[in-house]
Amino acid sequence: MMAFARKHLIPIVALIALVMSMSGTWQLASASPPVSAAPLITPGSPFGAASPGRTGKHAVAGKLNLNTAIVDQLILLPTVGPAKAERIVTWRKKNGGFKRIADLRRVKGFGFKTFKRLEPHLDIQGDTTLVAQR
Repeated sequence: MMAFARKHLIPIVALIALVMSMSGTWQLASASPPVSAAPLITPGSPFGAASPGRTGKHAVAGKLNLNTAIVDQLILLPTVGPAKAERIVTWRKKNGGFKRIADLRRVKGFGFKTFKRLEPHLDIQGDTTLVAQR
């Protein structure tokens, strides 16, 4: 009897509870927005598609040394916030620094696309010259 209840009755009870919790506010989902809807993202908005080398409204120029940069400098990179910057510093301390810039891919949150976007601004030697431009 317990196996039957687990297999058949519990999912039915869960479905009934879900229907009751919706209070009759069900709507059909559509693949496209209504015709009268205004676009949410416009080309000039700060939420538009980001281009390489941009952080919000600020472009960046120069190079960033992954082995010496502090958190405040790392945050200047496109797509890098405080959490990712801290992960870079932690990885650097744990592994004795970056041997090549591609090692950044070993840090959580830096996949292929993100790495390719950041690659022109990265270095593992020399001074950090990265600056935000307006």
